[in-house]
Amino acid sequence: MAKKFELSDVKEAARGKWETIFAQFNITIPVKDHHGPCPFCGGSDRFRFDDKFENGDWLCNGCTDSKNRDGFDLIDKVTNLAFSQIIEEVASVVGLESKSNITPAMRKQWAEERKIRERIAAEVLLKKQEQVARQAQGLYRNSYPGEISPYLDKKQVPALPGIKIDHKGNVLVPAFDKNGFQWNMQTIYPDGGKFFVSDNEDLSGNKKGGRTGGCFFLIGTIEFDSNVVAVVEGYATGASIHLATGLPVFLAFVANNLQKVGESVREMYPNINILYCADDDSAKDNTGLNYANQAVAVTGGIVVLPQFNEVA
Repeated sequence: MAKKFELSDVKEAARGKWETIFAQFNITIPVKDHHGPCPFCGGSDRFRFDDKFENGDWLCNGCTDSKNRDGFDLIDKVTNLAFSQIIEEVASVVGLESKSNITPAMRKQWAEERKIRERIAAEVLLKKQEQVARQAQGLYRNSYPGEISPYLDKKQVPALPGIKIDHKGNVLVPAFDKNGFQWNMQTIYPDGGKFFVSDNEDLSGNKKGGRTGGCFFLIGTIEFDSNVVAVVEGYATGASIHLATGLPVFLAFVANNLQKVGESVREMYPNINILYCADDDSAKDNTGLNYANQAVAVTGGIVVLPQFNEVA
């Protein structure tokens, strides 16, 4: 007769061991406190394992029907095992019982089911991204032109080739992939607010749906003898660096896109030197500098922290 376990006992024994426990159920999770695909509903960055209460705690913007959001709940969603069996299996993993009833065939089935969910999620995401891309292309192509941008006037930079100003004073910056396809567009409002084209909102009210990862805008051109390019976050910084140095500049738009853009640059120009110009985010835990250093670790290059003088 199978031994019965108290849930509280199993929870206590499982503290600090959830990464190992999930692996036994063929569940892949991102590194703790980092965003990544949901083991159940897929996506690319909607899931985060934080283990906040040491119960395998997690968050997912896609799993709206989930209640407990602990390790047992995630195993239940992925495997559909009876809750009593989940408790017994977790007990086995953490050493409360020596024998597990999970078979290689069960793990194989879960892996196949995960691949199916990931494929479906990827197809749905791609359709959303393509829809947003068509919208962004139309907005950029058919924008009613204007001449004055309070934002650019404040930053003391012009609208360089490829940048548009619409009749409301918004700055329009298209976002392309390495093949030259426009996936999105960043709108910079007169007050400095920056938004991409999107088709929905997540549970936190953040608009999503369009592709931005790995997308960039190139200021200037890459010549046959170019040996240095800069990768930066925002347009004002990129325009300033280009005007001051003449270097081609890739805009990554946001700090966490620096590495992806750098990887695209390295793929397109294997021998070129990459100069990551990080924003001075000392008031925000050095976010820009940290992401720039992560990019260098992957693509090579160097990091600089440009200093800009305010013009009265």
